[in-house]
Amino acid sequence: MKPRAALGGLCLATTAYSVLQSLVVPALGVFQDELNTTPSATAWLLTAFLLSASISTPVLGRLGDIYGKRRILIAALTAMSVGALTSALASDLPVMVAGRVVQGLGGAVFPLCFALVREHLPAPGRPRAFVIISTVMSVGGAVGTITAGPILSLLSSRWLFLIPALVSALAIIPVILLLPPGERAPFNTRIDWYGAALLATWLGLLLLAISRFGSPGWHWPLIGAAILAPVWWRSQRRADQPLIDLRTLALPTVRATNAATLLLGFGMFGSWMVIPLLVAEKFDAGPTVVGLVMVPTAVGNLLIMRVYRRLTARQGPRAALAAGIAIAGVAYLCLAVGHQTLAQVCLGILVMGAGIGLAFAAVGALVVEAVPSEQTGVSAAVNTVMRTVGGSLGTAVGGSVLTWSPGESSYTTVLLLYAAALAGALCCAIRVPRPVTVSGGPAEARTGTA
Repeated sequence: MKPRAALGGLCLATTAYSVLQSLVVPALGVFQDELNTTPSATAWLLTAFLLSASISTPVLGRLGDIYGKRRILIAALTAMSVGALTSALASDLPVMVAGRVVQGLGGAVFPLCFALVREHLPAPGRPRAFVIISTVMSVGGAVGTITAGPILSLLSSRWLFLIPALVSALAIIPVILLLPPGERAPFNTRIDWYGAALLATWLGLLLLAISRFGSPGWHWPLIGAAILAPVWWRSQRRADQPLIDLRTLALPTVRATNAATLLLGFGMFGSWMVIPLLVAEKFDAGPTVVGLVMVPTAVGNLLIMRVYRRLTARQGPRAALAAGIAIAGVAYLCLAVGHQTLAQVCLGILVMGAGIGLAFAAVGALVVEAVPSEQTGVSAAVNTVMRTVGGSLGTAVGGSVLTWSPGESSYTTVLLLYAAALAGALCCAIRVPRPVTVSGGPAEARTGTA
């Protein structure tokens, strides 16, 4: 196997998911008009995708650990392609939403790619691979947001699904040709389907409550999640072969990194909602200008790649995580006090993108390298879910602040809130044990103390 070619295949798979995730967001109003429905109903195009991705990711990660990560990655890419094609051909909202549910199975692509890096790439090349895949994820999301407008103008809204369907299908080819099948778990290893059902239920209820925050009855799903989560936790402690090994989640590196990821997601995803709204309202900008203003996020990710490699080579991914969080936090503080011109906003977004890219590349390296090899898929998947839950909370809280207190001052409040969340993430990052090695085995990370 050629490591560079294999990494290229994983990058194409990551691109397929990131583009699919972001292309639909700018077109929700278009779909509302075409399908003659309401804004709340159209929002299910996002909610259904989010719920499906969050619920399925840990299960698919565990399936990858048992049956082979390459095989499950191919299945996830196939589901993305089939689901996107279904939504593209849909004539009504329910069918389009059903397609989005199937597309959500692609949520496992990102953590599976990280796990495959550890499984197949030599240790010296892993830090570079981690940051490349993270950068591709960010750049792909930016490309999807920017190109949605031209696609709508030149083609039609259905191409927002057809293009990802094609890219997902094409991504399967290099995964099949360039990656070896990998080893399967022992024959007597099995899936804890009871635990999977409980996890899917309480996590789905939690995300549903977050997405409906402030709406009538939003607290009922939250109550259901609060009741079922302890039941799931108890089932995992008692199971002979749990879906998620709670002892692995309790490892110092994994515990601290997941907490940092939750708060990091709170700030990152929330900003993707608040900053475009700020630009549109303050500068009377259209969708194209708003999309272009967000481009520096991807540029910052690209610029930070060399810094990440040098920093991890000298001090490990723990230092990269802390540095990235600190850089992003400073960017939020600067945006909170200085967003009077587009140049200031773009500069703040550039710095924020650099910090976020640095931090999330380190997050993947820390989690994947800190756990036993037979649990890399599910551990990376849990970390991805932490990011999603944090992002959902950040979006819900930011949206609520803007609704309750409209005006420019509310944007300052939200940005300061995100900066505070990143301050909390920095405290968690400092708790990651040292030393943490990327090239060696994970034993040091598991036994280290903060």
